[in-house]
Amino acid sequence: MANKYDSSTRYLFINTEDYPNQGDQINNIKLNLANDSFESDDDSLIKLSLTQFNMPKNFYNVNDTNNTFRVIQSGFTHAGSGVVIDACDFKMKIPAGDYLTSRQLIQAFCDSLKIVLDAHVSSSGNAMTYTVAPNGDATFQYGSAVINSNARVIPTASADINTRLLGVTVTASVSDFRFTKPIIIHSLHISPTAGSVTTGGAVLTADEQFNDSAMLFGGNRCKIANDPTSDTDAVMTANNCFSISNADNVTTISGYYPMNTALHTLPYVYLRCNVVTNSTTSNFENSSHNHSSPIVPSHILAKIERREMQDGSIYYRSNDEVVYNNFLTQNRLSELQFSVTDDKGRVIPQNNLGINMGVFSGYTGSNKKINIDGNLFCDFTLKLERVAIPFQPNVLQGFSDPIRKTNNVVQSNVPNNRCL
Repeated sequence: MANKYDSSTRYLFINTEDYPNQGDQINNIKLNLANDSFESDDDSLIKLSLTQFNMPKNFYNVNDTNNTFRVIQSGFTHAGSGVVIDACDFKMKIPAGDYLTSRQLIQAFCDSLKIVLDAHVSSSGNAMTYTVAPNGDATFQYGSAVINSNARVIPTASADINTRLLGVTVTASVSDFRFTKPIIIHSLHISPTAGSVTTGGAVLTADEQFNDSAMLFGGNRCKIANDPTSDTDAVMTANNCFSISNADNVTTISGYYPMNTALHTLPYVYLRCNVVTNSTTSNFENSSHNHSSPIVPSHILAKIERREMQDGSIYYRSNDEVVYNNFLTQNRLSELQFSVTDDKGRVIPQNNLGINMGVFSGYTGSNKKINIDGNLFCDFTLKLERVAIPFQPNVLQGFSDPIRKTNNVVQSNVPNNRCL
């Protein structure tokens, strides 16, 4: 049925690149319609629809939201080897980047862990270093394999299987050394609404304490921040992200679950709008609200999927077959505010961008930001419609008017004998 207000329909084409507003290119994008506001009246509603969205993935798959672990080890002196280990409560970060295979990501984990452990061998005792490496063919992605031209790992032996499990061995260079105190690894997943978390004397950022590293590496989330000065090793070990065991001078670290099937944790982004009210499960709002109800109100307007193009480029692009609509109760639309977030309400990760990744010598830093001065932006199209309300709330309702008939109608006496 045709809408009598079709003539007032308007499309709003939005590109946030270098757009002057009070927010940035992906967060708190404010659109002031000013004298071009969109209005309805008592017999109509405003219908807001997202008809198109596009954002290139100009940020890394492994980033501040999924690359952080807490490494804990109580200090001790091993008498048999003369090695002294300093107490450790360290924030370990996997280097940001786009990893092609699980094995690459495991190797990055090994390299990061070695740096942490070597740094806590005290110079007051005998010298020692650690070898930290993937622990064999059975645990990482294909024991013997090659990477084809499409960056896909394929096995070269018929017995190889893809377990996608994290598997790491930590071997002390001194054979007489024993791990008197265990290595403990936590993946913190504590909502910022629960308060800030301090580890190793430093206050963590929201992304560091509310991290998806367990999801990426196939481990257990840790929802409490243990205190190494008061909690026992047994208490802290119970919250380990991985299975960790010791034998002689070797510690073995094994994932509980397969690593994430995709080496990222952002299959969708979510477009939020201040005038929209929908409902979500409460975990969509965990980063900014502490809800007791399982279903809560949300400003999410649309869910946009990640798409890989034939040339290998990746975009977050709306599905042409899915149109997200929302009916607004306000009669005048003069300002809109948008943000692009992940499934937990966090803004798109960008703290890793614009820094020296160790690739280029003579790298010159910049105080500019990719979400303000760079190429992290989006474009989308909104459809604004005025839709008639069948029931008019401000008009007195009653019985419909009677059908009017003309009195003394002249009728023909000729029968209607048409051939049908």
